[in-house]
Amino acid sequence: MQWIKNYHHFGAPVALLFFIDTILEKGSWVDTGMFIQNVMLAARGHGLETCPQAALAEYPDVARDLLNIPESKKLICGVALGYADYDDPSYQYRTDREPVERFTQWYR
Repeated sequence: MQWIKNYHHFGAPVALLFFIDTILEKGSWVDTGMFIQNVMLAARGHGLETCPQAALAEYPDVARDLLNIPESKKLICGVALGYADYDDPSYQYRTDREPVERFTQWYR
């Protein structure tokens, strides 16, 4: 049930969808990722919470059809935006994370 809540943006009043032009290459994807992160940080600065949602990119045609987005745009992700409900079980959900040491090498 928690996974299905992705497609209802966990009850948030606003859903942001981020698209990128398909002709753009890797550097633009990195730029877009940084832009998305800054949107999330700005929201926090205004007392709002966000939830990035890669699951929404699994069904790009739904968004394209609803919003009349051309095929030349690829859906990267969605972001739910609103005020947090700290008591909702979806807010408590945490995925396992690899320790930083497992995927990072530090050089001096």
